[in-house]
Amino acid sequence: TSECEKYACCPLPPYLEDSGCVLEEDDNGGRPLRDVCFHLLKLYSDRCYDLDQLLDPRSVTSDPLDFRLSWHLWEVLRALNYCHLSQQSRGVLNTSFAAQLESEGLWEWAVFVMLHEPDAQ
Repeated sequence: TSECEKYACCPLPPYLEDSGCVLEEDDNGGRPLRDVCFHLLKLYSDRCYDLDQLLDPRSVTSDPLDFRLSWHLWEVLRALNYCHLSQQSRGVLNTSFAAQLESEGLWEWAVFVMLHEPDAQ
């Protein structure tokens, strides 16, 4: 309520937990930055929860261009019939992870990731 103060800190990503940093709003879009486990619990309680927040790399790592866990988590969620991620977000996730792999010299795995793109063009 408005008279009571918060009794627990918001669930920050692991890399921010012990930093003493308190983030209320994200710079991009005004969404708060939360831990990936928090997003998974929200998805469990609401099957239509926004997957863009869940798959944001910053909910896991401080590197916003590290899509490793986000891509693998998306593939697991897709196998569990969570399919309400927009086509644009799917494309960004696939191409970003493929570009990350290619920059590490793992172009064979980048091709494997791009084979998961449902849009042939």
